Amino acid sequence: AMAFALLGFLSGLPPRQMDRLYASPWACLAVLRALPPLGKHYAMRLLYIEAGVPMSDVDAWIKPEGEEMHRKSLDHMRRLRVLVEVNPGTNEETGGSPGLGGGDACVRLNARFRTGLRLMLERSFDVDDDDRGEGGVANDLAQVVPSRDDLDAFAKGRWEALLLTLTGASDAFDLSARDEDWAPGKKKKAPERRLDVGALFRAARLIGDKEDGEEEGVTEAGFRFLLTTAREQIWLLLTQYISRFVRAAEISGDAMDVDDAAEDVSADKGLADATDERLAPSVIAFLLRLTFQKPGTPYPTDSLPPAQRSVVSDLAHLGLLYPLTSPSGAGYYVPTYLTAGLSSGGDAGDGVPGDGAVPADERGHEGHVVVETNYRVYAYTTSAVEVEILRLFTRPDYKLPNLYVGMVTRESVLAALSGGISAEQIVRYLRQHAHPQTRKTPGPAVPTNVCDQIRLWAREQIRVKRAPAVLYCDFPTGTGMFDKVVAAASDADVLLWEDKPGMRLAVAAEGHDRMKAVFAAIRAGEA
Repeated sequence: AMAFALLGFLSGLPPRQMDRLYASPWACLAVLRALPPLGKHYAMRLLYIEAGVPMSDVDAWIKPEGEEMHRKSLDHMRRLRVLVEVNPGTNEETGGSPGLGGGDACVRLNARFRTGLRLMLERSFDVDDDDRGEGGVANDLAQVVPSRDDLDAFAKGRWEALLLTLTGASDAFDLSARDEDWAPGKKKKAPERRLDVGALFRAARLIGDKEDGEEEGVTEAGFRFLLTTAREQIWLLLTQYISRFVRAAEISGDAMDVDDAAEDVSADKGLADATDERLAPSVIAFLLRLTFQKPGTPYPTDSLPPAQRSVVSDLAHLGLLYPLTSPSGAGYYVPTYLTAGLSSGGDAGDGVPGDGAVPADERGHEGHVVVETNYRVYAYTTSAVEVEILRLFTRPDYKLPNLYVGMVTRESVLAALSGGISAEQIVRYLRQHAHPQTRKTPGPAVPTNVCDQIRLWAREQIRVKRAPAVLYCDFPTGTGMFDKVVAAASDADVLLWEDKPGMRLAVAAEGHDRMKAVFAAIRAGEA
């Protein structure tokens, strides 16, 4: 899901910004990993071919039954500017759409993408001279680097504070303040700019925006957001965070031409020298590079351009990075385990060799929920945000320092459904956070009867159809009036319900005036 989210976001960037983004080898690698399997195969096949390849040859690579997947893969590569159409004579881009120009068109990889990806492979992913991920940590720095448990506690604490602020159970982040320093071309008014979390929430429609006439508080999208995994939550907020840089770059003019950008891609220098310090490709390249860095390992900040140092400060505010200063006064940041696998095409640990970290909320020891067949829910947790999430769809009974006890009831589930949460989200959340002991017993971790009942309660909302109506009853017996009224209502297509034994019927509200005339005609003996 994260791979498709990355593709969708990057494909919406302007072509000029995509070309600048590929000045970063890490961005090239991230895009390659996010491509569909067939797209990865095409990219690797074309990597060392600089001349254009006829589309007729590319189309011949697949069997007829793979035509649909072939076209979709080419479309992904085109929208990301990984694959470009070129003039067969000059090998220059024509601006056409690869895969849509017919068999006479020629295609090749984007020159910047090709150069960056080659560099990654030829240097065995070691393209950054300032990274210490492979070379160990200096002795003086090792004294201040947090342990894995401390880093985990920091990241979890910051992220939980963010979620509690969204639910209204905490004021750790100010959602009312609006950060005016994001305006393009504006100087910072304060020595230290703080991240405007409220703007991120409003942009993602997680909370209502009072200035747009919406009610303040958590929206339906916000409730759904709370039940997603931490990785999905992080990616959603990061896309909104990056979008603000994209808009700023568009408003400010984005004057630098692609051909004028620096050609040294070994250390992202082409992005660092951009005229706009908040240029979107520089920020995106840093975030994509971050997903390949080892959690728990310090990386220097002093060599970063101003825009990326600002990103470090913002991400530390969210708990994705841990800032620290060495005894010598040099600045560093340490990626936390929340950043692991954000751009991968699969699990967090299937990427660069040595990258096996898994986000804190997805490690096995974090399962804490036990659901019984009698709908009782026990959560062995001290986390306030986990308790708040359970309260969204359970009836709270009591809470101890390390235990929450609640009940899945019809009322609590219907309340969650009315807030925008789906039955499948509730079931998935309970399964994802099931206690490890429940997985060791025969049968599912969450009782089947509980899952089925949650789905049945959800169907109640679509089983009954509501409509404004008028009820008619107390018909005189032995007159045949009831049958005549039912027939008239049916002929007029306003009959909603009838009870023949009890001589009652309901008609649509808009048909009430017409039924008055029917009653008058029956009483007058005209019907």
